[in-house]
Amino acid sequence: MSDPLVSIIVNCFNSERFLKEAIDSIYQQDYFNWEIIFWDNASTDGSSEVAKSYDNRLKYFLASITTSLGEARNLALKKASGKYVAFLDCDDKYLPGKISKQVTTMESSDAALCYGSVFVINENGEVINRNKIIDKHGYLLDKLLLRYEINMQTVMIRRAVLSDNHLSFDLSLEFSPDYDLFMRIASEYKLSALSDFLVEYRKADNSLTSRMLDRIAPEMEYTLNGLYKTLSKLNKENKNLDKAIQMLNYYKSLPLIQEGKYREARKYIYKSIRVRKRYFVYFILMFFPVKNTWILKKMLG
Repeated sequence: MSDPLVSIIVNCFNSERFLKEAIDSIYQQDYFNWEIIFWDNASTDGSSEVAKSYDNRLKYFLASITTSLGEARNLALKKASGKYVAFLDCDDKYLPGKISKQVTTMESSDAALCYGSVFVINENGEVINRNKIIDKHGYLLDKLLLRYEINMQTVMIRRAVLSDNHLSFDLSLEFSPDYDLFMRIASEYKLSALSDFLVEYRKADNSLTSRMLDRIAPEMEYTLNGLYKTLSKLNKENKNLDKAIQMLNYYKSLPLIQEGKYREARKYIYKSIRVRKRYFVYFILMFFPVKNTWILKKMLG
């Protein structure tokens, strides 16, 4: 195996609490030819002191103003010099062997992007879920349209795919710029999925998902419409794209459930049952006085 440099993008905004654990998980890898592009999004806590306590493999950049996460990631990507790009948020951790397993996969295949399985942990570091995926390689767009399984922290991308095609995170998206970028890559390139657990992903009670339920459906629709245009230009058809559009009804129900508007939510869920039969369970729940927080937790996994 050759030994290419891997650029690991760490975007930080007031993330002092778990930051040392995150960075240490990179330094403890069995693959050593990497650089950390640490983008401090104008933090006001002790994040900078933590980051600056490491050696020169961590390249520290301080933003003059706080920007959106998508813009911060784009700015950090411009500083990357590696053949491959990976990501790590400041409250998550790489598991041992994460980088070496992915570099081996990328070097021995034509994949543009590689991702893997995830342990979901709580704020105390306890495993609360296991997102296990199946080993596969090839054009995976069909599968991802019906079951999107890419956790950003597990991703490694061939940087030339981004630079050669002028691909970056879409700044118009608040909730799902990563979904948009990775699906655009999947529409034209082969991907590799690893069953290995690569990351511990920390899920907080006040996560972005729970705070932006009203953004999920419209942003997914934006991405899916973009895929329609891309596939049309390539003279490709994808029947699962129509099913994915229909599944948007499920996501349209989420903000209504959050507001306790079960009757309106049922109408949307009903429209999506023909695509995914298990949604029928949530449709039935809407007839009972069940707490909306409990239902949303189940629906969001």
